[in-house]
Amino acid sequence: MHAEAISLEALSARVRAVAGTQGEDPHAGKPVERALSETVSAALERRVNDAISIESLAVTTGGGVTRVSPLSEMARPVPFTGGQLRAVSLRIKGAYGHYQGLRDYVSSFRALPVAVTGFTASERSFELTLTVFGG
Repeated sequence: MHAEAISLEALSARVRAVAGTQGEDPHAGKPVERALSETVSAALERRVNDAISIESLAVTTGGGVTRVSPLSEMARPVPFTGGQLRAVSLRIKGAYGHYQGLRDYVSSFRALPVAVTGFTASERSFELTLTVFGG
């Protein structure tokens, strides 16, 4: 088997070509405030369909401490983005009626600019931490 040497420029061109076929990010340029409001709205809308009871929704600092502050102060810059991308954490505590409903509820956030950064479940209760990203 012969390994073909490839230049960095050629590799970069291939990556750009593949990235171009993926389509545009529907969340590109979305302010973090809007991304957070859409995430909270989705969290509240999905709860009935998935047999979820929400005890609390809270925007937290990176350390998990809840405080009352303007969102602009709580959003932290994401490293290596030159300040273009910011993030806030949203903690959802609640209970679930059945396992499949909980799975569907957590999966429903895939369409949003979020990452699941914490999850615990015991008996019928759960705590979900989402990091919400925006500009």
